[in-house]
Amino acid sequence: MPAHSRPKFIIVCLAALAGCVTTMPVDTPKQVLIPLLYATDRHVDLSTDASSFYGTDRGGLAFGKTTVALSPRKEGESPFADWSRWQPRSDASRNRNELLAVSPLDREAFSAEVGRSIFLYIHGFRRDFDIAAIDLALVVYEADLHSVPVLFSWPSGNSVLGYAGDKTNMRWATSDLRDTIKLLLSLPTVDTVHIAAHSLGSSGLLDALERLSHDDDARIDKIGEVILASPDVDSDLFRREHLPVLRSIGSRVTLYATDNDVPLQTSQRVNRNDRLGNASTEIFIEEGIETVVFSDVVTFMNSHDAIVEIGAVQADLHHLLEGRLGADERPTVEAVDTERGRYWRALPFSAQ
Repeated sequence: MPAHSRPKFIIVCLAALAGCVTTMPVDTPKQVLIPLLYATDRHVDLSTDASSFYGTDRGGLAFGKTTVALSPRKEGESPFADWSRWQPRSDASRNRNELLAVSPLDREAFSAEVGRSIFLYIHGFRRDFDIAAIDLALVVYEADLHSVPVLFSWPSGNSVLGYAGDKTNMRWATSDLRDTIKLLLSLPTVDTVHIAAHSLGSSGLLDALERLSHDDDARIDKIGEVILASPDVDSDLFRREHLPVLRSIGSRVTLYATDNDVPLQTSQRVNRNDRLGNASTEIFIEEGIETVVFSDVVTFMNSHDAIVEIGAVQADLHHLLEGRLGADERPTVEAVDTERGRYWRALPFSAQ
């Protein structure tokens, strides 16, 4: 189900049980405007409708900026969500989340829009361009992120039956993702690039980082936090191929996983190998990875999209990205020590 039409009443009920629901002030606007930058290798449909400007087929790498209108009356589950920080939409008539405008930019104009700190987000399986943009806007809003948000959108289709095609297209898009990251790292105005990838997007990110690690011209020293959210990645392949690369880059890596992720459990059956984000098979514990299991703050209906939908996870992101706090320092998680090492469990608001 698209993020902007998900069953919010279920999440609100869960939030109420955790004691984190507050009454919205009467002056809360119907919508606030969240500006984003983007890089995409989807083809251009040239539609007058912003939501279908980019399609699901492959295209050349392009850049631009867009605006998402979010409804603070529907959102705000994280304690860090602050609608007053954002510009209200003056002509808002509905309480909904929607993509308002898409403005293509050339590479130079795009580069001029970025700031000192960047939050790059790579979406996962079954995401149209507009849904992916709304997802990023929700993370930025709920976690109250101040880095410039940049979406990398690859040619995923909004189809449950399109997994094989999405997996192939993510692999195809890896070169463009690598070039986008390299461009952001190369800009003299940029100090830090935080990177988060969700679901199938994690596989593209890991391949792109592997290629950048062999590129002497890539300023990988500017990479800040690396976040793998519900990664649809082969666990054994990650341990053997990707973990050494991440260790060589030297950035802190945070892995968000859960034991009730139905899409990852399905992927595990299809791929016949364990998925990194599926904690029901294995809680991944290795030096250099801070694994956060968020099973206690989700249900099976929203576990896979927790980074977008769950306030407790977004609150943890705030401490990670804004405070640059490690898992042992964040009040949103608690340590669990095992014979194999330490991991962390996300805490419901009532336990924080």
